[in-house]
Amino acid sequence: IPSRFMAGLIPACLVDKYIFWQSEDDNLVGYEIPKDTSIEADATDIGADTQSSTRLKIKLTKANGVDNSGFCNTAANAMIQRFAVVDLDEESENIDKNRPILTLLNVVTAPAGSLLKQIGMLLSRLDNLSQVLVWSQSEVQNAQQACSIDFIELPRVNLSFRAKRVEKIDGSVEHRLYSNDNDGLYIATSNKARGIMEKLLG
Repeated sequence: IPSRFMAGLIPACLVDKYIFWQSEDDNLVGYEIPKDTSIEADATDIGADTQSSTRLKIKLTKANGVDNSGFCNTAANAMIQRFAVVDLDEESENIDKNRPILTLLNVVTAPAGSLLKQIGMLLSRLDNLSQVLVWSQSEVQNAQQACSIDFIELPRVNLSFRAKRVEKIDGSVEHRLYSNDNDGLYIATSNKARGIMEKLLG
């Protein structure tokens, strides 16, 4: 599938990283574009994804009704999952069982006031949401299922975070985004923390 047909449907950072093919059941598979190994890594590559290859599976759930236009305009929901494979061989699906299967969460359609929407609005200060990936390790069966927020990536600015639920001494609960690149540092997502940040940054 030409990348221009995927633009605006899934995050731009995934369109840039994968080549997409559509199978007979209309679902999509994204194969990671091989990196240029002739370029040696330098100091700016610290924190970049240097792990084994990944692959995307996009499962489409079509809406009820018939498309009478003849131009493939049937509405559908998509569930995007990423799993690790041991090598880049497209004919092989040797899954790396040491790494979890991740399901992409849609920040744009998240309900107002939800934790996902709050995190999305917070991260939009760091980069455009088309360059923000929020993943869940939950076993997701459909696009409407509630699930946890576990891993967050901002590929263009070379940052990634692990989400963690923290119970404080006063009994309150705070959701924090711990940096994978800077040990011990985290972004607090509580309203109080955001209020302090807005006063500091303006």
